[in-house]
Amino acid sequence: MLNNVRRLHERATPSFINPKSKRRGVAIVPMSKVFIKTYGCALNKSDTEIMGGILERSGYSIVDDIDEADVIIVNTCGVKEPTEHRVLYYLRRLSNSKKKVIVAGCLPKMCLERVKRAIPNFSAIIGPYQIYKIDKIVKRTLMGERFVDISDDFKVGKFPRHHLSKLVGIVPIAYGCLGGCTYCSVKIARGRLRSRPLDLIVDEVREMVEKGFKEIWLTAQDTGVYGKDLGYNLVDLMERCKDVDGKFFIRIGMMTPNSLGEMLEEFIEVFKDERFYKFLHIPVQSGSNRILKMMRRRYTAEEFIEISKKVRESIPMVSIATDIIVGFPSESPEDFEESIRLLREVKPDVVNISRYGDRPGAESSKFKGKIPTHIKVERSRMMSKVIDKVAYERNKIWLDWSGEVLITEYGSRDSFICRNFAYKPIVIKRSEGLNVGNVVKVRVVDIRPHFLIGSL
Repeated sequence: MLNNVRRLHERATPSFINPKSKRRGVAIVPMSKVFIKTYGCALNKSDTEIMGGILERSGYSIVDDIDEADVIIVNTCGVKEPTEHRVLYYLRRLSNSKKKVIVAGCLPKMCLERVKRAIPNFSAIIGPYQIYKIDKIVKRTLMGERFVDISDDFKVGKFPRHHLSKLVGIVPIAYGCLGGCTYCSVKIARGRLRSRPLDLIVDEVREMVEKGFKEIWLTAQDTGVYGKDLGYNLVDLMERCKDVDGKFFIRIGMMTPNSLGEMLEEFIEVFKDERFYKFLHIPVQSGSNRILKMMRRRYTAEEFIEISKKVRESIPMVSIATDIIVGFPSESPEDFEESIRLLREVKPDVVNISRYGDRPGAESSKFKGKIPTHIKVERSRMMSKVIDKVAYERNKIWLDWSGEVLITEYGSRDSFICRNFAYKPIVIKRSEGLNVGNVVKVRVVDIRPHFLIGSL
């Protein structure tokens, strides 16, 4: 549902050029219908919302059926190799389309030539910071222009939004990062840290709450470094956001362990406020200090363990999510086993496993000691079994818990998926009179490794 921008309403179809013009040779191009396909993180989804809002403000119709569209925008992601392959496959499918196709997002900045080869009939290729003039870009393509613009034309401001969800309001707080991870090429696309002004973010949160959004996602490549370029930090922002009037939850996006560690005590204090989902996404990437050093991650496995321990001492029911890369160049069986030991000790609630793959322009693509695919597959299988076990053990603390939950989406087989204060997914049966966005009280009656089962 979140991958496609939904239609809000049909508008009148004005023209780029005054229809009353009688000058010979002047083309009159009516406003068109636009379909947007989105890949990637919450930041990419936010970019899609901004593009949709800007286009609607200019009179375009945003549609969720590609067959209706005159223009197709593909908002790309290239953070992982499998995602890049999916995007390029989708672009190849569009290569015979007679519609205007605009390729946007991070992938053109990472591997422009691959994008061009995938869709040689592209109308325009733009980078992630061209979204603010998407109306002009669409207009140019409809007038017959064909071009590439991946310059860094970054803008700070307030933009109209075409929301992908009636429940979740996505608020970008910063773009770029301060990291230098050797395996990452997103920094090539997004650049160095550029934080948005605090007052601007708080105003957006307030407006979204007033519009009825129940969840506010504060998102960035690394939320933990927010404000370092402006003279304040994430805690300052959290203090302001929690004082916004209304009933809503705030979800803090991913942050690196080192950026959290620098402000851990003050973060925990404000994080205790009931407005914040007790959910932390802090990617460790490896349990081996040797591998972490090769990755140029700025912390040790022991520091990650200590951060997790301190957070859980203060907030026992907190949900901790992390990421692990298996098969990083030269990863030995001993390095892999250290990652397994870390998972068994910390018992994260959620673990995202990625098999290492070279990314365009990333330093690690030149490292020696590449791990064969079959070994990476086997290690990810072994790790998945450990994750299932530790997640199930962790979920035991929720058995018989009761409290309020927010119904966030439809599940399969006549079920709802709900979230409680720790962002735990709880599955309940659908009941007459209930809908997404309702708050209900449930009791957890059973557990699974990756979700809970509740009853009203």
